[in-house]
Amino acid sequence: MRRLTIACLAVLLTPVSTPAQDAKQIKTKKGESVALVNLVNAKPDCSSNMNPIAVPIVRDRPTSGTIQMTILVANIAASGNCPARRVPVITLIYTPKADFVGEDAVTIEVDSDNRVTSLSYRISVLAPGESL
Repeated sequence: MRRLTIACLAVLLTPVSTPAQDAKQIKTKKGESVALVNLVNAKPDCSSNMNPIAVPIVRDRPTSGTIQMTILVANIAASGNCPARRVPVITLIYTPKADFVGEDAVTIEVDSDNRVTSLSYRISVLAPGESL
């Protein structure tokens, strides 16, 4: 009985993966950074108290650039019964290598409430003169 209980707990505590969506296409210019995702967890009770924000994990790193994470405070506009307020936000930023022009890719996972969400990005780094 004890083994069955431990096995059941292990199943309950294992994060559930959601299928990866199609890669989101993002464009930037040579040498310019671009934001991939902003993670905000505003409380539904309209307060500006912090809700935990899941820390993203880079699963597939870009081959021709770097990923940076910033933690800032964002202004949330008033909506419904909620007034405007400030809440924490995590932003992931892609920066291509200085001389790189072409396609790059990155996959990020976010674990929130034992549910893992996979976010894929295909990044086009355009040469000078090409339009976004």
